[in-house]
Amino acid sequence: MATRDLGENLLRLAVHASPSGILIVDAGGEIVFANEALLGMFDYELDELLGQPVEVLVPPVDVELHRKHREKFGARPVPRAMGRRESFGAVRKDGEEFSVEIGLRPTEVEGERMVVATIIDVTERRRIEERLRRYDEHLEELIEQRTQELREAQAQKEQVVERLIQSEKLAAIGTLVSGIGHEINNPLYMILGTAEALQDATDVDDCRQFGTEIIEHCRKISGTVTNLSRYARPGSMDNTQTVDLNDVVEAAIESVHRTKRSDEVDIVWTRQPVAEVPGRPDELQQALFNVIRNAVQASGEHGVIRIGLEERDDSVDVMVRDNGPGIPEEHRSKVFDPFFSTKGPDDGEGLGLYIVRQIVSRHGGDIQVTCGEGTTFTLRFPASPKTDRGETS
Repeated sequence: MATRDLGENLLRLAVHASPSGILIVDAGGEIVFANEALLGMFDYELDELLGQPVEVLVPPVDVELHRKHREKFGARPVPRAMGRRESFGAVRKDGEEFSVEIGLRPTEVEGERMVVATIIDVTERRRIEERLRRYDEHLEELIEQRTQELREAQAQKEQVVERLIQSEKLAAIGTLVSGIGHEINNPLYMILGTAEALQDATDVDDCRQFGTEIIEHCRKISGTVTNLSRYARPGSMDNTQTVDLNDVVEAAIESVHRTKRSDEVDIVWTRQPVAEVPGRPDELQQALFNVIRNAVQASGEHGVIRIGLEERDDSVDVMVRDNGPGIPEEHRSKVFDPFFSTKGPDDGEGLGLYIVRQIVSRHGGDIQVTCGEGTTFTLRFPASPKTDRGETS
């Protein structure tokens, strides 16, 4: 008997020591037991709750609904774990409403059905969850706002890059104009002289020959003008096409030959069979023109510039090597910075190599500079997929 009393005392102590509120309700919905945690939670004394309907702990607006739920549960009493619903409304003795979570377990005591309810106050937890929800929403708004700002900044950067590219094209035209005069004037003089000879010619074969020469000179002028116009024509990366870099290198060399200093150096290049690359021919030509022109300026009188193409697994390299003095080590990390230049004011604004890197990057490529005997710039472009080149695996 003493052992039984000890066990009951320990059980009662454990129930009252529980941090969760424990409530026992009979089949009629009346409260028959409440532990200390529940009394403290609802601010009642035990004798104030015993014999009261459990709805005394429910907000008045929910009393009728709670009674229906209780009757439905009584008809099919099955255990219900805590947390199956987000929360229930509860009301303290002073009328203050708060949120609770409830677990239910039906039982039978001395033949009478009862329900043991375990109750915890989740008001603070819900408050924290609500604060976290609002914080998450605010954070999402900030992320969206920052993302939009980054998109706008990127768009502005692309606009600036495009303007710099166009500006550099115009600067390149300024360089070309110094040597373009004789490229047009020489064939014009030939056309004029041939036309004058044509006026005095009486032989039909001579007239045909003069006419053929005039056509050839006109085509040469047309080609010169076409090459020049490529530098001033704006565009976007939307109209890319497959490009043979041999054609790009050849056109860039022709443009460089029209500048004054090109007569002081030898440009050595041989067409190499390589894969085509996706890109815009005019921008690729502008990039190669800037690199080759830079090599011409670095080589000085009697310089030699060697240009090579090499196909790799999935890319094509264009190497431009001069035999100049090289780039000082302290300047190598800055050569692609905008407005950085060690040249005089008449040799550009320091945008050439910056524009080259922008163009190469826009084409998904990379550019590297190495120094040994002279300086070598390597422009690497991704090759077009083999299917685009009409090949099969």
